[in-house]
Amino acid sequence: MQDKSASDGIQVTTLPSGLVVISERLPHIRSVALGVSFLTGGRDDPPGKGGIAHMIEHMVFRGTPDKDVIAINIAAESHGAELNAFTDKETTCFYGRFPGDQFGPVTALMAETVSGPAFRAEELVKEKEVVSEEIRTSQEDPDSLALNLLFRALYGDHEMGRPIIGTLDSVTGLSDIDLRGFYESSYGPACGVAVAVGDVEHEQLVAALASLLRGREACRPPKRTTAASQPPRVLAETKKELSQVYLCLAKPALFYADPRRHALAVMNMALGGGVSSRLFQRLREQEALVYSVGSFAEQYSDSGLLGVYLVTDHRKLARCMAVLREELARLRRDRLSDEEFERARNMIKSSVLLALESPSARMMRLGRAWQLLGRVVSVDETVEAYNRLTRPDVEQLLDEFLPGDFGYCGAVGPLSEDAVRQTLDA
Repeated sequence: MQDKSASDGIQVTTLPSGLVVISERLPHIRSVALGVSFLTGGRDDPPGKGGIAHMIEHMVFRGTPDKDVIAINIAAESHGAELNAFTDKETTCFYGRFPGDQFGPVTALMAETVSGPAFRAEELVKEKEVVSEEIRTSQEDPDSLALNLLFRALYGDHEMGRPIIGTLDSVTGLSDIDLRGFYESSYGPACGVAVAVGDVEHEQLVAALASLLRGREACRPPKRTTAASQPPRVLAETKKELSQVYLCLAKPALFYADPRRHALAVMNMALGGGVSSRLFQRLREQEALVYSVGSFAEQYSDSGLLGVYLVTDHRKLARCMAVLREELARLRRDRLSDEEFERARNMIKSSVLLALESPSARMMRLGRAWQLLGRVVSVDETVEAYNRLTRPDVEQLLDEFLPGDFGYCGAVGPLSEDAVRQTLDA
């Protein structure tokens, strides 16, 4: 067992099993946010088993050999706990929020459920129906559908291009044996990190989790193929009943460990990250072309993207694209003013500092940094990284990422794919 202390009251212990346990004690908080996260996500679904990681997220809290789903829910709420989980492209996280004086029983309950889910066949039948409804909902939601199309345009048939929730066909084909086998092989302590923030004592946390996932020390994260972008392309789904076009545009950008990620965050904020940003001010405030517009940056272990999202009447799409090109050209030509740079940087730092008020946000931040960087990243380190940034640091990324159009597109609306492509190419 290896122990070390980090800054800001953060302590780290690596258990003999390989599980990393991190705590951050906040004396002024009377609750605990506890998460157990694994470096296994939607991109790691085996061939033909799309959505299995997401299904595991649903099924872990639906029963152990000794407790059914009702017993787990009653036990959690009897101690004032809210249990939940999520799956993204690269991780699956099971987490809870509860009063600090209920640490013992709730942590024991979470350890029991995460260590030994039963994956009962009868529960899987019911959960398939729930997930199938989730898939149908996402297929009817233009926002979700446009984003899924964008990822398929960017990554093609690579695992990163698949929807995390799977498809109706892939989910229907999953069995309890599939779930059990994948969980036992891919959700082990060597690819796990447990993080608790709030009213928590580190030694107590380590003792409570000492047996978590015992017996699965040989588990390792699934082997991944590098997520390389495909040639630029446009994917669109025509929905004649809509009058609006939901458009996601992107181009490849930085992966998470790239030290320039802080400069990218500031550039993204200035471009379309807030109501004072270039895109919001021009497309919405000045020209009233859109109700919703913004930019976003996503970073993963081996890839990333910079994107723009907007919703507009299909008759205004050509004008939207012309204005977007004008703003990108103006940003490349005129660069950022000192005031604009400072405003964007202050907004990013503000988001970091305001998140400190949420134990759950702190827990998620610590877990993600450990999984993608292999170390604790303190808030002070993050803020200092932004303080060191200069305007030229950000402007270098303007030269790298903003020349040319955003070549990848996912679109949903009343226009055909050819019509969208022609408008983007005009």
